[in-house]
Amino acid sequence: MCKGAVDLRNLETGTLIRLALYMALGLTLNILETHLIPLGLVLPLPGARIGLANLVTVVVLCTESPGFLWAVTLGRIFLASLLTGTFLALPFALSLGGGVAALLVMGGVRRLAPGLFSPVGLSILGAAAHNCGQLLLLHLLLPGTGVFAFLPWLLLLAIPAGWLNGFLAVKIIKRLPGVYDPYAGT
Repeated sequence: MCKGAVDLRNLETGTLIRLALYMALGLTLNILETHLIPLGLVLPLPGARIGLANLVTVVVLCTESPGFLWAVTLGRIFLASLLTGTFLALPFALSLGGGVAALLVMGGVRRLAPGLFSPVGLSILGAAAHNCGQLLLLHLLLPGTGVFAFLPWLLLLAIPAGWLNGFLAVKIIKRLPGVYDPYAGT
């Protein structure tokens, strides 16, 4: 097993419950956003979303281990694709590619420069990385389609979307027991 990976056989009950709750909350936010907040009606930008499920990712990034973070995020992506009927289809691949890119950037920045970015900054970086990861994957799957023309617009959207998720994450983190300072990088 990889260092930092979550081994469900050895988890304490409380940790397993937290894992399930975070995954369920992220999944719920993902599905609610998909069906209740259709940004496509407001913005003529394919794939434009606030990414409310990433609120959970930022909270977990700032409060749990890296393995726990990967388990919650990948679990949410897989479950959402199963529930929405997109498993192994293009939306699943794009969600997975964007999610992995966001985790790598946010986790890397948090590890290499702890305390440099607040949860809001990490969330904005994650939103931008998510958009870049999705466009890169889309370009690899559908070359010659000019998908990078959307990059400036998606990066511009990443700022308010990342800010909103980060702001809400700070509010949640401050209310969690045992978490002292969300900016400390611990």
